[in-house]
Amino acid sequence: MSRYIGALLRGVAGINSRPMSSANRAQTTSILERLAAALAGGRPELMETKSRRRAAVALLLRERGLGLEILVIKRSENERDPWSGHMALPGGGREPGEESAYDTARRETLEEVGIDLSAGRYLGRLDDVGPRNMPGQLIISTVVVEIDAEPGSLDEREVMEAFWVPVDRLVEETVEIPDFPGSWPAFTYKNRYVIWGLTHRILMQLWSLIPS
Repeated sequence: MSRYIGALLRGVAGINSRPMSSANRAQTTSILERLAAALAGGRPELMETKSRRRAAVALLLRERGLGLEILVIKRSENERDPWSGHMALPGGGREPGEESAYDTARRETLEEVGIDLSAGRYLGRLDDVGPRNMPGQLIISTVVVEIDAEPGSLDEREVMEAFWVPVDRLVEETVEIPDFPGSWPAFTYKNRYVIWGLTHRILMQLWSLIPS
């Protein structure tokens, strides 16, 4: 059974699913500040092992008329990329000399979608995670940033599309993914974009931070 994530978040935040009044819009807007407070007071689980490869992604948030929005990318088709053609967050591997996950996420986001994280508000980090198809080989850190900026020039070697998605328009479903046996939890958008796997796990972490 599918359901809209926006309805779930409104329920968590104490907002019903009827058409929004001005008071309800104010409550919806407060979801971002609730997330900011939760991230500021949180203690994410960080994996500091030096024997694994490291990468970082940027989870970009903003609020518009439809409420909370997230920026996602569709990766370019590349046979050497294990996530070729998948929906993802901007980011990539840490380079020598980069001291933090934020440094990596900022460089990669600027390179891939033309958005500079330094123009936004850093909110914090989520727990480090690793892709299930590469167990023990890669640690991915997530930095969360509030920023209202449109994607600029895309690095077409890495990114096919980049756009903001209203959380209200995400649908929670179970899907089948080519080359990955079984059924997987996912968010779908416009019946053609499928957010699953690592990115789905990162977003579920974010949703869990919204206090009831």
